[in-house]
Amino acid sequence: MKRGQKLLLSLIGCLALCSLWGCGSMEKKLTVLETEASPTADPAPDELGRYWYGYWYITDTQEDWLPLEGYSWDCCGELSSGAEGFSLLLWDEDMPKDYYLARLDFSAAQGSYISSGGEFLDISLGRGDVSIKLRDEQGLVMVLSGYYSDNSTGSFYYTIYLRPWGDEWPQGSGRPYHYERWYLPLIEAGEEPPDVIEPYG
Repeated sequence: MKRGQKLLLSLIGCLALCSLWGCGSMEKKLTVLETEASPTADPAPDELGRYWYGYWYITDTQEDWLPLEGYSWDCCGELSSGAEGFSLLLWDEDMPKDYYLARLDFSAAQGSYISSGGEFLDISLGRGDVSIKLRDEQGLVMVLSGYYSDNSTGSFYYTIYLRPWGDEWPQGSGRPYHYERWYLPLIEAGEEPPDVIEPYG
């Protein structure tokens, strides 16, 4: 079974259980997160941190993804650099680091970043498939967005918001769902991102 199908089945199962048990936390997660975008993007810094934390969500869902419209997941990222640019590995609540959500490759060009390949779920990415922007929104924010389409499950647009691991998120800026319960205790303890996100563990 492909990663996208496995994720979809897992999430639909969780939604079904929550509707039967009246699970309040899942209902809150179905709310679309809103952020106030900075009117202009600041120049990209020369050095980016290794670890990142934030959330991703999907919109404009089609076919099997329709029940997950606006759903969000906390996620972590690890950034590595090489001679040809950068590679960002992303994992979330449902996909641990060794079974990652996405790998996004990109390079710097004239003060901005251009995606050059990688994969999202089980779909290969080509050059320019992912938009990558760095903004100053009371601190550095990386915003990535793209389009996922699978012939067997449908399609959606996705957006990923990340801040460097260890940074605090300002109030009223669309914080990740598990920010206070899971993230803050980890950074206060000086921990690096774990390979598995277990906010209820």
